[in-house]
Amino acid sequence: MSEPVDTTPELPDWIRDFPKNKSVPRTFKNIYELLPNEMKLYGTESLVDENGGPESTWKYGHWKTAELFLLAQDASNVEHIEQRRDGNTQHGIRPHPDPFCAWDWRFDKNGSPQRDGNETNRNLHWLARQIDCRKLYGSAFVGLLKYGARGDSPPKGQGVKEYKRKVLEWVIDPNQTPRLRAIACLGVQARDLVCDVLLDGIQSAQLKQGLGSAVRIGDLYIIHLMHSGRRNQGKGGVWTKSLGALAEVSTRLRLPNLA
Repeated sequence: MSEPVDTTPELPDWIRDFPKNKSVPRTFKNIYELLPNEMKLYGTESLVDENGGPESTWKYGHWKTAELFLLAQDASNVEHIEQRRDGNTQHGIRPHPDPFCAWDWRFDKNGSPQRDGNETNRNLHWLARQIDCRKLYGSAFVGLLKYGARGDSPPKGQGVKEYKRKVLEWVIDPNQTPRLRAIACLGVQARDLVCDVLLDGIQSAQLKQGLGSAVRIGDLYIIHLMHSGRRNQGKGGVWTKSLGALAEVSTRLRLPNLA
């Protein structure tokens, strides 16, 4: 029996067209306003370098065969995506072949190793490779891009909240991810979104007991992990607590643990 097509499903218009009224002042832009031909829902589904070369170990764009959904919580920046799209001749930066793809922590534009780079992707990549299964990696903020600097507040508002909920409901629908068996919530905002969409009050309280807390609803296992960004680097969460929690996921789902 052949494997199902395992790329991003066709995105419904309500995802691409949000918000309907674009004349209202807001704190964000939708990625499809900047990249109208973009086909991915999550930029982190792919990672290619400045020359279009894919990272062979970055395998987080599975949909129909995804067993584990890694849900992070970062919103990218409008300015960064625009610079990736357009390049910057003054700084010798060419347009990126995939402006929405995951941020590359490995090399800078000159091909030199990144000293700082994008710790979230580097740390998550290391952690996720400890479990041998098909994965989808996304963000609670989907393709909503914030204005301002890297650490500024993410998009806000009731419309944003409802959009995030609706998108998550669409992603975990069996029509999109029929083999999904686990969701790893990487951070508090990702956890709270999953609680709002999937869990009742008792289950939500259980998941909010602390890092490594988990619940099962039907055949779906949900666990709360520490976000893998730089601010948590020195807390032991990325390299100790999260690794132990991921080992628990593999045990629960009877998946090979590669650690």
